[in-house]
Amino acid sequence: MWKRLSRVCGCLLFLGGPILALSAKDPRNKLVEIPQPSPVAASPYVVDGLALGGHVKSGNQAYQPYQCRPSDQFSGFIWCHEEHTTPDNTVMRSHSILQSQDGTAYYVDSYFQPAFFDPNDIQNEIDRMSSEFRREARIIQMPKREGLPSAVMATWGAIQLEPLKPDEISVVASGGSHPGFLVSFLGDEERSAKAGVPVYRLAGGAGFLWAATFDQNGRGVLRYLAIDDSKIEPSRQVASNSENQAESNSSPVSPPVVAQPSLQQQSQSDAQAQGKEDQYLAEEEEKKRRVKDADQQQKEAQLLLDEVAIGSLVLLCGVVVAVFLSMKRQSASQ
Repeated sequence: MWKRLSRVCGCLLFLGGPILALSAKDPRNKLVEIPQPSPVAASPYVVDGLALGGHVKSGNQAYQPYQCRPSDQFSGFIWCHEEHTTPDNTVMRSHSILQSQDGTAYYVDSYFQPAFFDPNDIQNEIDRMSSEFRREARIIQMPKREGLPSAVMATWGAIQLEPLKPDEISVVASGGSHPGFLVSFLGDEERSAKAGVPVYRLAGGAGFLWAATFDQNGRGVLRYLAIDDSKIEPSRQVASNSENQAESNSSPVSPPVVAQPSLQQQSQSDAQAQGKEDQYLAEEEEKKRRVKDADQQQKEAQLLLDEVAIGSLVLLCGVVVAVFLSMKRQSASQ
């Protein structure tokens, strides 16, 4: 099982990134191998060697295939994207980074289609990442629908999934854009919106998302990403086209270089993100405590009912015995 999880198209992933349940034996998975950077310890949330909050070095060979340009949707940020496909265009592998002008990565994303899964490996992988992140995953499964594949999303940290409203879903279904980064169960937001499957906008603080879509044969789509929307949200601008279309179809330019934010500003921003995460964790603990208390109350109520039932049964038996003895004495006296 672990051999299957540890290989992606013949390329070993570095420690700190998620292990993918992709089959290396399928010839359709022969993608172009690209260099991988060394892991950075800026955050526990790492995607293919680049940690959330880590710095992207433009001279690094690993980032040479990326096409970068100023982001249209996120003012002051730089969008970088690269992808590889097999010669017959049956397999795609893409990577995206949204970075500040000083090279700090606040969004790192990897996407594979098709991916091949074993259902047992999916839960094992979620458990492995939970152990690595030292926190429990929040898991959402797509309700079973005839004609649609199975899908599961797992998140860690302060990342939040905000469901789009019906009018926003209509815009996405028609091919329009929506501000922010979107995720969906089917791996394609427009397809999900048309099928009536929930589409979410990524919000909150620093966190990690792992999403798998698969049919009965285990074939599907894999996406995993790290994001800190608290660093991105203030710069968000409404665009006329979706982020992927706007960014990937534009000509590349060299990322601009500006002065790095002051340590005070960075500390304040980090403190706000940490505060959001601490608040979220506190709310989760409170929910667990309430559930535990409710379970305890239910057990106590059931125990009381059992004691009442037993007492009633004993009383009934006493009455029956008394009646029997009374009838026996009357019979003997006659």
